[in-house]
Amino acid sequence: MKRDRDGRRPRVAICAAALFVLAVPMSLQAREVEQQAALAASSPTSMCIDKDDTAPATRIVACTVAIDAKTLKGRELATAHLNRGQAYRAVGDRDRAAADYGAAIKLFDEATSTASLDASQFLQRGIAHHALDDVDRALSDYDEAIRLDTGNALAHVDRGILIATRKADMRRAIGDFDRALALTPDNVDTLILRGNAYTSVGEHGRALADLDRAAALAPDNPRAFMVRGLVNARLGDMQRAFTDYNMALSLDPKYVDALVNRAAILSMRGNIDKAIADLDQALALKPDHALASYNRGYAHFARQDYQKAIADYTNAIKADGRMAWAYNNRCLARMVAGHDLAEALSDCDEALKLQPDNVQTRETRGFIFLKLGERDIALREYEAALRTDPDRPLALYGRGLVRVAKGDLKSGEADKAAARALMPGVERQFTTYGVK
Repeated sequence: MKRDRDGRRPRVAICAAALFVLAVPMSLQAREVEQQAALAASSPTSMCIDKDDTAPATRIVACTVAIDAKTLKGRELATAHLNRGQAYRAVGDRDRAAADYGAAIKLFDEATSTASLDASQFLQRGIAHHALDDVDRALSDYDEAIRLDTGNALAHVDRGILIATRKADMRRAIGDFDRALALTPDNVDTLILRGNAYTSVGEHGRALADLDRAAALAPDNPRAFMVRGLVNARLGDMQRAFTDYNMALSLDPKYVDALVNRAAILSMRGNIDKAIADLDQALALKPDHALASYNRGYAHFARQDYQKAIADYTNAIKADGRMAWAYNNRCLARMVAGHDLAEALSDCDEALKLQPDNVQTRETRGFIFLKLGERDIALREYEAALRTDPDRPLALYGRGLVRVAKGDLKSGEADKAAARALMPGVERQFTTYGVK
């Protein structure tokens, strides 16, 4: 959400839905492993390959026993490595997961020297390529799996996810989700995926229809409420969004994206302490979450704790070097703090490289050049912002200050009067930041 006109505030972000495997509480994992360890050892191939509902920790044990027994060969061994890789990924062991995905791909590749893979095996190899972020090979495998078996709903779902997240082609992804839902109409995960894709292309009504249905089918699924909250926020209904995020968190108190999004609404409502509490919890769970750091920076800025804001924006940039708003807001925080103006300007430059039409960044650069006494450059920045939006009160008032300083009293006072009409008290924003 952009800064509004009642004050110069940095943008607070709401993060899009992240679909992930919900971690099973460790105490429950421990009990499951203890109860099923004997079963995994006695029938490892079944627990590793055949049973879809095997718990991740149990599957790791079963697949390890099956692989180490050296009785599995070729494609069956590849499937065991793939399933163990997915289980490792579910429990957060990315290095072991990557090793298993690589082993699975190698075994599938070797198998093609004697006979072609079938549809399910192309799908499995595609899943491994997808997990290793080999987008083109994953897409090729998914295409082949669907060509061989157009009724494979999972292949359509996985291809849709890849196209949405790596190709950013939401329309094409929706087509895959449509075909998957034609095959399995009540699949909650696919409904959530299609709802998220619909809201990404601005079709919020269709998104709500999918998410309402998902929530009705699975009222204990926190993702349905989390994504529906995102849609409601995009529609401007923050109260319903807040209710959805609360419901998601009642089902999963450690749902990081729901914590981040609820904190965004709390910040917009001025409840900064509660917002920071949510973001502290989110960052304790996932320290490299860029939006959590970014939104906490916004909250600290609102409390005028500029050093903490700068530190959080810095962490957001470390996590996502292409987050233009983090550069913009760090630029603003450094400027307001009254020091590091050269570094602030460098941040604004980087923000403009990433978002060349960002009028807020133009305004911030105008402030900085005013503070530096570079009136001609400040004037160019304000005029660039006003060409995009002629009714920006901060840019109008800033241009008015520059024009008065350059001796053009009539035009300058007219700009300042227009700015006050749009935002009464606008001059306080400038005096607060040390510009008169």
